[in-house]
Amino acid sequence: MKSMLKMILSLENGKSTTLSLANPRPDLTEAEAMEALDEIITKKALLVGGSFVAAVKRIYIQDVDDKALA
Repeated sequence: MKSMLKMILSLENGKSTTLSLANPRPDLTEAEAMEALDEIITKKALLVGGSFVAAVKRIYIQDVDDKALA
């Protein structure tokens, strides 16, 4: 099973974007992810379509299974 860390972020222009990171650490906590995202927001380190990230909407881990059709 594959895992993806999904982070849905609000932008300053009112739109949203999603950051996806493959294979997050199994023991990653929400507090650790929020700490990293807070630093990104504070330092305006991420620009998406001309707009900086303003806030975190949602963080979750998505587990995905690949299934062959044949």
